[in-house]
Order: sequence, then structure tokens, then C-alpha cells
Amino acid sequence: MIMKSHCLKNIKKFSFPHRTVNIWNELSEEIVAVESVHKFKEKLVKCRYGDRSL
Repeated sequence: MIMKSHCLKNIKKFSFPHRTVNIWNELSEEIVAVESVHKFKEKLVKCRYGDRSL
């Protein structure tokens, strides 16, 4: 889990790294702990869109 720092200015509140902390923390441990970027992308797509292989 990644912790957010407290910020008082909008420039930091809406920055890319600050916005992505919540999204990263919502991912399952199975997705976060994969050993390669390719497998991470595959698991992320399956998590977001389901298994669409028909």
C-alpha cells in the first residue's frame, strides 16, 4: 500500500503521481506482485474488462 502525503496546494493534489495512488491501492495483491510488466498488463486487462477470449 502506498501512502499519500498531505498537500495543501491544488498543483500537487491533481498531479499524476498523487492521483494514481488510490488506483494503485485498489489493485489486488495478485496483480501488484507479478514478476514482469507483460504479465502485469495482462492481469490488469483481465481485472478491468474480464476474460473476453471467445
